[in-house]
Amino acid sequence: MSLIHRYIFRGAFVASLGAVAMFSFLLLAGAVVKDMLDLLAEGHLTIPVFLRLIQLRFPELLIYALPLGLLTGVLLSMGRLSAQSEITALRSAGVSIFRLSSSVIVFSVLAALLSLMVNFYYGPRAMAAFRSEREAIIQKNPLSFIQEKTFVRGFSGLVIYVGEKNGDELEDLWVWELDDENRAKSILRAESGEIRYNQDENTLILVPYRGTVEGRDPNFPEDSRKVATMSFESTSILLPLDSIFGKVTFQKKLKWMTFKELQEVEAEALAQMTSPDAELRAAGTERYHKAKMAFHEKFAMGFSVIAFAMIGVPMGIQASRKETSANLFLAIGLALGYYVLMMGISWMDGMHKYRPDLLFWIPNFLYQGIGCWMFFKADRGRKLKTDSAALAAATA
Repeated sequence: MSLIHRYIFRGAFVASLGAVAMFSFLLLAGAVVKDMLDLLAEGHLTIPVFLRLIQLRFPELLIYALPLGLLTGVLLSMGRLSAQSEITALRSAGVSIFRLSSSVIVFSVLAALLSLMVNFYYGPRAMAAFRSEREAIIQKNPLSFIQEKTFVRGFSGLVIYVGEKNGDELEDLWVWELDDENRAKSILRAESGEIRYNQDENTLILVPYRGTVEGRDPNFPEDSRKVATMSFESTSILLPLDSIFGKVTFQKKLKWMTFKELQEVEAEALAQMTSPDAELRAAGTERYHKAKMAFHEKFAMGFSVIAFAMIGVPMGIQASRKETSANLFLAIGLALGYYVLMMGISWMDGMHKYRPDLLFWIPNFLYQGIGCWMFFKADRGRKLKTDSAALAAATA
């Protein structure tokens, strides 16, 4: 049996490794397009810094890619064995489904340990370093976000165009303020201006000089007959950099904390809960329950690898498909259902009496329960067929 176990283990490992790499690449590509590609194209990031940021994003995305990749790998490997009748041959030799899948379960346990390490250590540390790198970029050259002869769209609800830029001095300045449908509700044009950085507020201050502002009807912004024009000598526009990089003096979110940091937060919250000040007690209680939710969510996500393996083995055998696309869509559907349940539970934040921290384990128990039932059903079906065949042979 050791040879069979090694064969199944190797097949599941290779397929899972390829699936994890594929999903990591897809998630990483989405993160790059969303957070970094525009900044690289506009010259805000150098190539080395860009590659460094990509490296720091990878561990956080691995939290989601690892369970999904293992589920896909198990479905692919077991589906291939079933489609090629290898599972049938092994079961005919008296090998039960539970015994057959033991190597996959061992593999999932090892993957769960890796997932917990990523959830509680590597992922949070990489995310903290990622945000620190972005903070350093802002503090090093915050004025670089306004480029000449470029339509700057990084600031919510605004489009900025500068004809010429010399340091912090601007010429031929245009600012369009957009509504929810991306229609211009006001247009500012100035002969010149300057740009300043307020480090305390993490904002750029755009100061136009000698210009006009066209205000339009908010209900009919495209109607040129309803335009009010006003001249000015100087004005100022605040451009928060939080919309691009997030708040630089950030308070670390609980989901970005390591195991030790979460323990420290929980201890501080417990100390606040004994304070004579009612506001401190309320804040400590809220913080304590949020820390508990973060703990259980991270643990449940780590052990989801085992739940996915337990449901993936019998489902892959019953599906009897070796096509990559079919198993891929099946894995995505199962994982999507799991993450929807986890997201729904996270929305219960604040409903402490229902213990949402413990509810994070429900998707795991649900998938494991379904997997055990499918295991039992598949193995029982084999025994019934074997008994029927034996009875028929004895009768004949």
